Amino acid sequence: MTGKQLQDQAAGSVERRPARSAAVFALARIALGLYWLYEQHWKLPPDFGLHDPRGLMFAFQQSIQYPTVDLYRAFLQDIVVPNFHLFGWLVLLTEVAIGLSLVLGAATRAGALLGVLQAVNLLIAQGSTPEGPWIYLAILAARVLVLFTPSNRRFSVDRRLAPRLARSPSTDTLLTRLLRVSMS
Repeated sequence: MTGKQLQDQAAGSVERRPARSAAVFALARIALGLYWLYEQHWKLPPDFGLHDPRGLMFAFQQSIQYPTVDLYRAFLQDIVVPNFHLFGWLVLLTEVAIGLSLVLGAATRAGALLGVLQAVNLLIAQGSTPEGPWIYLAILAARVLVLFTPSNRRFSVDRRLAPRLARSPSTDTLLTRLLRVSMS
């Protein structure tokens, strides 16, 4: 091979690296989204696993029995448990929104931020239970990674929508600015 051919080959492999890493990040994002969606199986309506020995009420009771933060324990005991079905819906809708956002790559940063907040919530709620904090720390770390990596390079709705939003400065509202940030 000539020097020129070696340079061309090296340049081609360098150009493929960003595409490969973007694809790997996209697949990781999608896998994390699927994880959020899968985890709904034990807390589905209409009873949100109320009578399931490992359902959502069990998780709340574990958090009360093994509190990480006493104030959070009081919140669970005095507000969440008496309004269990309302919080069941809130948990379901929040976690499905996170999962769909990550799987579809739609408003990915917003979904990742919501995932980070929910992961912090889970760490505070479940960190002292017999399960321990490690799974929740891993969930948090994975969500932070998605939050701070470019989200619209591969396999995403954001990739299609972001250029359209950028081209329409006449509709520069707070909502469109937030959407642009959530799609970057």
